[in-house]
Amino acid sequence: MSAEIQCSFAKALISGANECAEAKRVEIGERIVCLCRSPAAAQRCERYLSLLRQNARFVFRQTRAADAILSNYQEICLQCGGLQGLSALIYNAQQSGKPDVGLLLETAEGQYESFENIPMDQIVPRIAAYNPRPHRKRK
Repeated sequence: MSAEIQCSFAKALISGANECAEAKRVEIGERIVCLCRSPAAAQRCERYLSLLRQNARFVFRQTRAADAILSNYQEICLQCGGLQGLSALIYNAQQSGKPDVGLLLETAEGQYESFENIPMDQIVPRIAAYNPRPHRKRK
């Protein structure tokens, strides 16, 4: 059996906003952990997440590289908003539901040849606007 790697987009998968065919959920006590079955997919996800962090620093008011630690809320906004923005960019907002992270990143890398060529100015506003807990209307 191959070594399984910690999933880069675990918070997006655990929150239920996305799915991934390469992910495997493991329950450890009361914790849920997501592992990746594919080393190639894990590297692709890590590259995209790193690019998201670089481009969304101002959204979280980080001025220095030393401010790299994000809160749980910020991390969920970064992951889910970044994947939503990429999905809207790739599929022209035609796809609804929960996009598959591995397939989405593979498609994006094929379409743009590199993650650095993706127009991040169209994705970062989705990160800033993402709200993991929408407010409920009072009765």
